[in-house]
Amino acid sequence: MKKSLIVAGLAASIMLTSSIANAAPQVTPDNDKQPAVEKQLPKKCDKKCDKQKRPSIDDRLKLTEEQKKQAHEIRMKGHEQIKPVFEKIKAKKAEIIKIAQDQKLSDEQKTKKINALEIDILKLKQEARKIRMENTKEFESILTADQKAEFNKMKEEGRKMHMMKKRHGHRGPAKFERAPQK
Repeated sequence: MKKSLIVAGLAASIMLTSSIANAAPQVTPDNDKQPAVEKQLPKKCDKKCDKQKRPSIDDRLKLTEEQKKQAHEIRMKGHEQIKPVFEKIKAKKAEIIKIAQDQKLSDEQKTKKINALEIDILKLKQEARKIRMENTKEFESILTADQKAEFNKMKEEGRKMHMMKKRHGHRGPAKFERAPQK
């Protein structure tokens, strides 16, 4: 009974994760080509929104036009390299869901197959991380010393933001202290 609940919980979490991932807006390499409907809508933004808007990497690093062109090529190459890895991850997750729903398999068989697929997913995620790291190194190779220093600052800020989100959830830090529980 416990195993079937675990498998069902695992399947539900994977389905939720994949539905959230599928619901996320698709990032396209050419941001200038937006659907006509989006271009017609007025942009709603107040002063608070303008203050929170961060400059793009290109602006913050003050990239030259040549560097922007090279950076774009590096991003596109990285995207093409990582896309098949993400497709494999998506397929493995779908396979996990299929196994979890299979009534013919015992809980033990399901667990064994799902564990093997999860190991495959971890390996694919490591492969994706390696591609990202290589891509970042290639990007850093086109930067000047000052730009590299600024880029390192940006990466550190990103790490700090990630840790804050991890500690406090995605809502940010709490604005008030909670009363101690008795």
